[in-house]
Amino acid sequence: MKIIIFLFISVLQSQIYTSYHWHLQQPIYWPDKSNFGSTYQKAWESMVYGTENPQNNLEEIFGWDDRIAAYQYRIRDSISLMSGSKSGAQISYTGCLVENINSLSLNNSLGYYSGWNNSFIEARNWMTPEMNPKLDIVIVPYHHPITPLIDENTLRKEIQIYKHLYPNIWGNENISVGFFPPELSFSTRIIKVLVEEGIDWVYVANNHISRSVENFPINFGSHGEMCDPPNPADQINSNQSNWFNKQISRGCGPTNAYPFSYQPHYAQHIDPETGQIYRIKVIPVAMAMSWEEGAQSYGLNDIQQIQDQNDTQQPMLIVFAHDGDNFYSGGYSYYMEDVPNFTNQALSNGITPTVINDYLETYPLNPNDIIHVEDGSWVNADGDFGSPDFINWNWPLMDANGDFNVVSGWSEDARNWAVITAAQNRIETAEKILGELNIASIQNPDVNGANLAELAWHYFLPSITSGYMYYGSALDMEVKPTIACNNGVGKADLVIGEIDNDQTPPTIWIPQQFPHNPGGIGYGSLWNYQQVIHNKDFWVWSFIYDVSGIESADFCYRIDNDGDNPIDSYQNETYLGGDEVSDWICIPMNYRDFPADNIYNFPGIDFTEMPEYIADQYYIHFQDYDVILEGNKLIDYFIQAIDFSGNIKKSPIQHTFVGDGSNSIQNSVDWFPEAPMINNEFTIYYNSNFGNLEEPIYIHLGYNDWTEIISPDPLMTYDEYSGRWEYSFIIPPNLEQINFVFNDGQNNWDNNNGNDWNLNVQNMLLGDVNFDNTLDVLDIILIVSFILNNNENLIEADFNNDGNINLLDIVQLVNIIIND
Repeated sequence: MKIIIFLFISVLQSQIYTSYHWHLQQPIYWPDKSNFGSTYQKAWESMVYGTENPQNNLEEIFGWDDRIAAYQYRIRDSISLMSGSKSGAQISYTGCLVENINSLSLNNSLGYYSGWNNSFIEARNWMTPEMNPKLDIVIVPYHHPITPLIDENTLRKEIQIYKHLYPNIWGNENISVGFFPPELSFSTRIIKVLVEEGIDWVYVANNHISRSVENFPINFGSHGEMCDPPNPADQINSNQSNWFNKQISRGCGPTNAYPFSYQPHYAQHIDPETGQIYRIKVIPVAMAMSWEEGAQSYGLNDIQQIQDQNDTQQPMLIVFAHDGDNFYSGGYSYYMEDVPNFTNQALSNGITPTVINDYLETYPLNPNDIIHVEDGSWVNADGDFGSPDFINWNWPLMDANGDFNVVSGWSEDARNWAVITAAQNRIETAEKILGELNIASIQNPDVNGANLAELAWHYFLPSITSGYMYYGSALDMEVKPTIACNNGVGKADLVIGEIDNDQTPPTIWIPQQFPHNPGGIGYGSLWNYQQVIHNKDFWVWSFIYDVSGIESADFCYRIDNDGDNPIDSYQNETYLGGDEVSDWICIPMNYRDFPADNIYNFPGIDFTEMPEYIADQYYIHFQDYDVILEGNKLIDYFIQAIDFSGNIKKSPIQHTFVGDGSNSIQNSVDWFPEAPMINNEFTIYYNSNFGNLEEPIYIHLGYNDWTEIISPDPLMTYDEYSGRWEYSFIIPPNLEQINFVFNDGQNNWDNNNGNDWNLNVQNMLLGDVNFDNTLDVLDIILIVSFILNNNENLIEADFNNDGNINLLDIVQLVNIIIND
């Protein structure tokens, strides 16, 4: 009996856990003053009374049936259908979305009704056996900013006003201790604010844990990284042995260490002034799996591929996190069919659906298990793919020719950050003059009353909405931050007046470095998806503003003595430093009056309102002789600004590793898709810039361990945009393996150092969309559901190989079932 009990406990401890997070957000679409009180406009007012602005179709956005359901009751209904007593979900429901839905429900508009939040309150009161809510509505910044790009004082206000809103909407004072950073945009810089605001754990994208591993395997292209590779300054996590790569329809292939990047850990921030340590639990979100789970019906195959390395002391926690109100993952089939089916299938296979708080109580983290997490967002953002510089919301400065240029360049993203930086300083100055503010008044001036500084914050905060910058110059997006900032500074200026005793230090936007890897490799949308080798010099720039004006701005840097910054040593993290680093060297930065106008007439931009204030640009071209001469140096740096009243501000300490300028990652051969499948198109790429052959390139192609060879060798086609040679073909049925090497037609070969390239082919049962190895009427029903929900790229049902699923595919499946 003791042996049986021991085995049973061992099985329980070896289980893998899964959990859901669904993100719900709609911004303030026109952040101008309301005609009905002292707040900004919400959805109903903008929809009914908006004339020229907003240009967004709010009736279409909020009137989509699946959004009406998700924003009111469907999440509760989905949780009620889950299998397992521990099962549940986490959601993030932003403050601006709450305001929008409140405005619609108060006017009985578009199907929103009074008491829309009652289903969430109900589900929050459903408990797991460990007495944690089955629905955890986590803390999220109120207006959905990219948290690493905003000032810490603004982040604090965003969290505080959401915490004030929380019990009034979600039903009781038991506020969540979890945090969802919008777009999963994270930096260890935000940890201090999170900890001080009572946050216990925060989601991070697990690829930024993996990319911080010292031996992270770099592979560029659609089955690997589609952004800049990690800077070696971030690669301080210990080496890992097991790597899981999955190419996803987003267009990249996240590579993650397992079990390491699927386990919760601690991450930390060191206050550079005091040396105080702030630590928080980081909950990894499974990047590739999350995308797939939110895009189609999802099974256990990916999890089963990595479960053999599960750690019984700290089991893997596979978190699926994505939007819960867009595309497939916002629809009926996802919530009411896929989620219940998955939890049932998981339980049947020894995998436990759970909620985050249950997991953390069952498996307390080792306080000494501290890791680093690289800056960056989830891979979902188009063109960003998890860039460590958040380029989708922070595109670099460009000149008239579209070339990157820190000295004279301009971009609408940068211009917005300059306007936000100036507004923030003026609003903080007003706050300093009036003293401590009432958070309730900032959240809702109509209900709680507000002084001028509180109104200034209220009007200003929507300016940091990430969606205003995500969509670039689409519609009237580029002017929305200016509208919010102008309204905010209009109130602040009534407080500031003719100030003669400014006690507020300058505001410094988080310093920007270009390029990300000096002396190393660049890749991604910034570089037209080509590998580039950067010079060892680099640029650092920022926007700085103060009501009293800026007297000086210095760039301060120091050089690490051995090029290593271990997690358990803090000398690189403090201004004080120590014997592991050199003394600081400070040099004056160059000043530029940053233009508010679209100086290069970039298309699609229409500034219908100009900003009242805009910050100046300060920049430096880093060319330290010893660093540039030798390379392979770790640099710490910060910016110090002093205003004309003598107030001093320092930016956080940042790190960069300068390579030797000769770095090159050999990646001569690629293919797509990552996993070849019978009856589907397959493309093989050869990059002659990194291979050892002269052009033109021929492919020597065979099947099933070279038992069949295509003759003569096909000439590959050169693609001028990608700079690669490529060859595409349909994989024949009954194939088990593809074999290939390359030659130049002159008997010179590239054969992978004698190993050839050998890829196993997946023999998928076409049409088996519920993965039960049988074709039946259930598959037909699911395919019809996919089509109705506009998920028409499901490869498992693409019988005619046209890249979509439609009526023709259903007809073919019916014929197969009838004739079987």
